[in-house]
Amino acid sequence: MNHDDRSRPGPARPGPGDPGAAGSGRADARPAGHRGNASAKAPGARGKWRRPVRALWHRSAGRDARGGLRPTGKFLFSRMVMLPALMFTVLALAGTAYFDVHRRTEELRDRYAPALVDLAHARVSLVLAQQEAEQRLGTGDDGPPPQTALVGLGERYPSLVTKASQSLNNVVQTGALSRAQEQVVRVVSGLVSAYDGWIDWAGGHHDSAPLRRAGMDYAADLLRTGPTAVLQRIDVLETQLRAAVADRADRHTVPAVAAWIALPAVLVLAFVFVGLLDFVRAGLRVRSPLLVLYALPVLLVLGVLSFGVAAQQRAQRDVERSVSLIGGITVPRPSGDGTQRAGSSRGPDAAIERADAALAERLRGTHPDGWVRASVLALSVGAAGAVGCGLTLRRYGREHWKIDWGKA
Repeated sequence: MNHDDRSRPGPARPGPGDPGAAGSGRADARPAGHRGNASAKAPGARGKWRRPVRALWHRSAGRDARGGLRPTGKFLFSRMVMLPALMFTVLALAGTAYFDVHRRTEELRDRYAPALVDLAHARVSLVLAQQEAEQRLGTGDDGPPPQTALVGLGERYPSLVTKASQSLNNVVQTGALSRAQEQVVRVVSGLVSAYDGWIDWAGGHHDSAPLRRAGMDYAADLLRTGPTAVLQRIDVLETQLRAAVADRADRHTVPAVAAWIALPAVLVLAFVFVGLLDFVRAGLRVRSPLLVLYALPVLLVLGVLSFGVAAQQRAQRDVERSVSLIGGITVPRPSGDGTQRAGSSRGPDAAIERADAALAERLRGTHPDGWVRASVLALSVGAAGAVGCGLTLRRYGREHWKIDWGKA
């Protein structure tokens, strides 16, 4: 036994002094993992990505681990449920993003812009009313003009105060104000009535310089400089509403979240749909243009809603620019002959009306309501396409379900 082992032929073992052995040992001294590391690194990295992608593709295309087709009936039944569910998810996310943007556009157009326009009208009317009262009753030691004894405050002053009061009431009706802001407007309306009372009192005592000056001073304090400061309160309200307009025009939290969720949903939908087409072609020998036709409306929805969101955001920026322009409109000092008129073509009221009309024209140009109708129609067509995909898969798999579940 030992003799046979010693006489069995085999490779000669090099001795410790053999230079070839030493050289070979030094040459092979590196670990195996270091040899050919550069050539093995790239295939390993590619393989790391290929395995999950291949597994995902096999799952979406109805293949098993070895690439064979899964049972047709069970796979089509799972896709009959999954594909419409993914389509409805994408449609719901896209609709949520669009209608949130549209809701904010409606708020800006129907609430905040009218509220700011009415506040500007109230502010301008009160400043013009004060100028008219000063022209009729005089200021300081300057007495009223002679015609005041005959016509009093005239017709323009009361019409301006009435317009200011109506504008303040309209602001409350817009629904743009919070509870606290509504209370401020009601307080301002009361102060305007008090202001008007002092001006009327001064007008009733226009022939007495001390009484006239006292009434005018009380009225001026109510309007401009006193602790009540009607114009200052209106200015604060305008600033708050312009900040709310900017916030609603810039805040896109809901659309951003919906987009971040919709993006992976769209990718999964595309992967599932392409895999389904591959399975139908390989397993049923059918190319199924019907599935492609029913899936196209989902892409149509995404396109229509994307353009709609862009139009809505353009309208929001128009509202923001317009209300900033309206807030900057002030009342110039009256001309030397006292002919400054609110209703003139160059007056501040006319400037407010022009800015408001230009805003309405631009909003009509963006067709936000037209985009709503188009979006609702596109969502309806997309939902019908999702149902059509489900019914098509039901028709493809109905006979196979009997076979697959009959075996079970």
